[in-house]
This record gives sequence, structure tokens and C-alpha cells, in this order.
Amino acid sequence: MPSYRPSPDVVATELDDDEAVLLSLETQRYYSMNETGTRVWQLLSAGEAPEAIARAITQEWDTTMEESLAYVESFLEELADEGLVEKTDA
Repeated sequence: MPSYRPSPDVVATELDDDEAVLLSLETQRYYSMNETGTRVWQLLSAGEAPEAIARAITQEWDTTMEESLAYVESFLEELADEGLVEKTDA
């Protein structure tokens, strides 16, 4: 699985404990995230790998590692498609 990092052209703002908004400075588009997406973004911004993010999601919510990993992979791919995160070699 590839690793990701937030794009330097993205500004994140947490609205409360459950939601956040991302702004792409390149496209001037806003993206809202729910509680789970916000948590993924927090962990990604802290330098966590997708597997570690999925592990945290599994511990924090009632889900399996397999479900969490599938969600994290899909969510990060969506963010990458929108230019909000970059794939890295690390």
C-alpha cells in the first residue's frame, strides 16, 4: 500500500471534534469531512501510515481491521484524486 502525506497546497480547519474542512489553494475548492474522515486526516497529518491509521480507527470505533483498512485506502485514494494528498515512496 502506498504512503500519503497532505498536499502543501491544502489548508485544513477543524470545525469541532466531529468535522473538518479542507481548502485546496490550487483549485479554491472546499471539502468537508465527517468524524471518521477528520480522524484520518489528523493521523495522516501526524505522519501516520495508512496501516497505523486503520489500526487507530479499529480501536476507536466498532469495526474490524479489514473494514478500517478498506475505508482508509478508499478515502486516501479519493483525496489523492482531488489533489488533497500526495503519494509518497516512504
